[in-house]
Amino acid sequence: MRLKNTLVVLAAVACSTLFIPGQAYAHTSVVSGTAPCDQAGKRTVTWTIKNNWKTEETVKNLSLSPKPLGETSPGLPTTIKKDGSYTFSYEVPADATKITISFTAQWPDHYEEGVKGSIGNLPACPSPSPKPSESPSPSPRESSPTPVPPSATPSKPTLPTTGVALPALLIGALVLIGGGIAFALIGRRRRLEA
Repeated sequence: MRLKNTLVVLAAVACSTLFIPGQAYAHTSVVSGTAPCDQAGKRTVTWTIKNNWKTEETVKNLSLSPKPLGETSPGLPTTIKKDGSYTFSYEVPADATKITISFTAQWPDHYEEGVKGSIGNLPACPSPSPKPSESPSPSPRESSPTPVPPSATPSKPTLPTTGVALPALLIGALVLIGGGIAFALIGRRRRLEA
């Protein structure tokens, strides 16, 4: 009789595990985040939502606190691939000390899970330090001519420049040639007359 009772109990346990939906216990959506301050005194929140299930997760009923500056829904997708994750960022006021996220994760088998995340005990972002004012530039002074360094390449000797331009030389050459021709003609004429 004892053996029969043990078998009945084991059969009941086995049947009960068959009728309890095991999928619901494995569905998980995990959220994690950071909210550092940058050098300009701004705080940017970054959340990563991880879908730890074998089917696509739908994200709905998103709530962010404090509200993002600028965009109201900062690029959040409506679905996250199986075993995948999605990361998004947005800016919040610099004095925010606690940041929260909540949403409903739903899978194709209609299982839903409420997911919450928070980042707390944040110090307010420090104000950016003012830039030092530029000192007035000194009044311009007359600069002395910069000496020209000697050339490293040896220079070739050149003829001195006398200041006579090339056109003047050509005119002078033409006058001399014309005068020579005239002198030759006059000399020839005298010989012929003589």
